[in-house]
Amino acid sequence: MRYYVLLLICFTIVCQSTAQINQKNKKVKQTDLIEVLVKAFHINVKQKPPDRKRISFSIVPVSTTSSGGSQILVSSINAAFTLGHEDSTNVSSVYLLPYTDFYENIGFGTKINLWTARNIWNFPAEFRLSSLTQYTYGIGSGTEKSDEFILKYNNLRAYFSANHRIINYIYAGLGLNYDRYYDVNSQDAPSSPNDFEKYGIGTSRTSFSTGLTFNALYDDRRNSINPDNGHYVSVIFRTNPTFFKNDYRWSSLYVDYRQYLSIDPSKRKIIALWAFYWGSYGEVPYFNLPGTQLEFGTRSGRGYSQARFRGKHMLYLESEYRFDISSNGLFGGVVFASIQSLTEPETNRFRYINPAVGAGARIKFNKESNTNLTLDFGFGKDSFNFYIGLGEFF
Repeated sequence: MRYYVLLLICFTIVCQSTAQINQKNKKVKQTDLIEVLVKAFHINVKQKPPDRKRISFSIVPVSTTSSGGSQILVSSINAAFTLGHEDSTNVSSVYLLPYTDFYENIGFGTKINLWTARNIWNFPAEFRLSSLTQYTYGIGSGTEKSDEFILKYNNLRAYFSANHRIINYIYAGLGLNYDRYYDVNSQDAPSSPNDFEKYGIGTSRTSFSTGLTFNALYDDRRNSINPDNGHYVSVIFRTNPTFFKNDYRWSSLYVDYRQYLSIDPSKRKIIALWAFYWGSYGEVPYFNLPGTQLEFGTRSGRGYSQARFRGKHMLYLESEYRFDISSNGLFGGVVFASIQSLTEPETNRFRYINPAVGAGARIKFNKESNTNLTLDFGFGKDSFNFYIGLGEFF
C-alpha cells in the first residue's frame, strides 16, 4: 500500500512540475465544437439578448460503458443554466442518460445539481430505472477475475437532498434515498452457494431500503461540470429507520473531499484531487454495500467495471492533471491515477489495494457551460475500460 501511495504522490508532483513550464501569455479567443460546426456548415445562429436566461445544451449521441460483461450504449444529454444572476449564482446542471445494449441491459438515469438564486439552496438528486446484467466478484479487494459471476436484476433508485446555506459556502440539509432491487437472480457462479448467496443480507428476489440522510456541504466551486479551482467537501450520514418498513437495520457514512488547483493562469493547467471514505454499518444489503462506481454519481475507479470491488468500508484516492493542448481551449487532455481499497469480509480490515492509471482527450463542446466531450482510457489490475461522455469525472 505504501508503494502505491508513494507512486501516486510522485505522479502528482511530476504533473505539477511539468505544468509549470513557461507558456507565452497570449490571450486567444476561446472556441468550442459548436462554433466549429456552425462555421463549417454555415449555420445561421440568432444572437439572444444578453439579459435573457440561457440554457446551454451538450449532447453525445452514443458512448459506451461496461457492466463487466457486454458493452452498453449510452446517450448523454447535458443542460447547464443559472437560476439567478450569473455573478452570484453557481451553474446548475441536468444530465439525461438513457442506455441499452439491445439485449440484456436497458435503463434511464438522470443526475441533477440545482442552485437557486444567490446560492441560497442546493438540490442534488439522482434517479435511475434499469434492468441490468452485472458481473460481481464477492466481498473485499482481494477478489480475482476467476471469482466472477453474474447478477441479473431490476433497479429503481431515487435520491434527493435539499441543502440550505448556513454561512458563505457552508450548507446543511436533509435528504431521502430510496433503493429497490427486484427480480434478482445469480448465474454462472464458480461455487455453490456463491458469495452473493453466502452473504445472505438483501439477497432474496427483492431488496429495498428507504433512508433519511443528514448532509453537510462546503462547495466554493462556480461550475461543478468542469471546475477550474475551489474545494468541495460533503458529509452524508444515512440511516434506514424501521418506520419506513425496512427489513434490515443499517446506516452509512460518506465523506467526500475534492480540491482543484489552478497552476498556470495564462493557460488551463489544473491538478484535481479526490478522496473519499464510504463506510457502512449493521445489516447492510448486498446491493447497498460500498463499491467501485456505486457511490452517488458513479464516477470512481476508471479502469474497472462497475461493482468490480465491494466491501463494508471503502477508501478511495484519485489525482488528475488537466491541461489545454490548443491555445483556444478547443482541445485538451488529462492523465490520472487512482487507488481504492475495501475491507475484507473475515477481518473487516483493509488489506489489499487496487491501483488504476489512464489518460484521456478533451474537446470543448460548449464554452458557455465549459462542458467537455471526454474520451478516457483506464487501466486497472487485469482490467481495461474506455469511456466517452460529457463533463469531467469529478
